[in-house]
Amino acid sequence: MTKASKHYKFINNETGNVIYFLTVSGDSNHVKETLESTKHKLAMQNGIYIENVYFIEVPENESAKQ
Repeated sequence: MTKASKHYKFINNETGNVIYFLTVSGDSNHVKETLESTKHKLAMQNGIYIENVYFIEVPENESAKQ
């Protein structure tokens, strides 16, 4: 049985801007690893301190609007 995909947005804490959207599926360990590696990659690419990038899960009703 496959797990449903979850949608996340990554936000620059300094500006409040969304800098990346990500859809990921799999077990919780895979999801955590993917989110953390994406967070580090985005911080390096954008010259942002790693702790100033965070991610939140997009609720299903909001992701349907995008």
